[in-house]
Amino acid sequence: MKMSRQPTMLLAMWMVSALTVPALAADSTLTLVIGGEAYDGPPKFAVSLDGKPIGEGTVAAAIDTATAGRFADAADKTPYVQSFTFKVPEAAFAAEGDVVIEFLNEAYGGPGSDRDRTLFLASVSLNGRAVTASGLTISGGGATDDGQMLGEFLVIADGTRDAVSKAPPGGWPLPVGDVATVSSDAGPSAVADASAEPERSAVVVAPAASDAPDRMETASVELDPRAAEHACDLDEKYNVIGFNANSNDLTPRLIERLDQVVGDIGERQCNVTVTGYSSKQGSTASNALFAIERAQNALRYLQQNGVKFIEASATGVGATDEFGPDFASNRRVVITVTP
Repeated sequence: MKMSRQPTMLLAMWMVSALTVPALAADSTLTLVIGGEAYDGPPKFAVSLDGKPIGEGTVAAAIDTATAGRFADAADKTPYVQSFTFKVPEAAFAAEGDVVIEFLNEAYGGPGSDRDRTLFLASVSLNGRAVTASGLTISGGGATDDGQMLGEFLVIADGTRDAVSKAPPGGWPLPVGDVATVSSDAGPSAVADASAEPERSAVVVAPAASDAPDRMETASVELDPRAAEHACDLDEKYNVIGFNANSNDLTPRLIERLDQVVGDIGERQCNVTVTGYSSKQGSTASNALFAIERAQNALRYLQQNGVKFIEASATGVGATDEFGPDFASNRRVVITVTP
């Protein structure tokens, strides 16, 4: 039976238009800042949201209590703290859900021994909304309480008791760009986000690749040959400096530099990684969050000003002095753009 061309053409047009409708909700981003003590191996943890497993991590930077002493006694705790970022699929996101951190491999050297395996939780952040240790609780064994604090960290010493972050008032926010739109001249954009708070100095060491959660890959959909005009031929690294102390706000100096980056990228669709840093002025947990938040704010600005991504991420390395002896030089983000 021969079909008329008109229905076939209408079907094809419908299929194309369906692809241009917002169809893909963005993943949420969950960030944990955790320190650790190692004993016969580093501590490991699992994290869930609203009862749904999100991922696991290992605090590879944990202080070795057999050779380097205890976390509590370290004057500078920065080297023993890490920032972990997990993708939360749309189906697992729950605005009112509890974030639960479970200690997977508790170990102890016995009475009189300084050898221990322990977790120290500084903060939980979901889609840019952060809850610091003082707002967390410990739950297990039929009881919930404020738990033991070590400075700015909540101590998770017992594998039978979990750290819990209740959703903040109003619930966890939706991810930035919660809908990705695929059109005939723009590929899908993916944004990773993370946390919030004051200068807080240093985070830490980013987790080793083997310990970090797998990155989500974003498939590119090309509906029009003209999309090739926007292929990325840019391979650049931009240092963006100008953050004030104890602030994640984008200052006029920062915005001027970010506008240069927006102009350089133009219509290209590239891979973009934004890495945040903080100075060593302030506390470990605060700096860890500042590093992440600065990266998030810079990436959000690029997105809001029209930059299209193949894949994008915002991560925090934490406190550093690698860019100079003065605090201001180390309060920065580094934007890496690659094809």
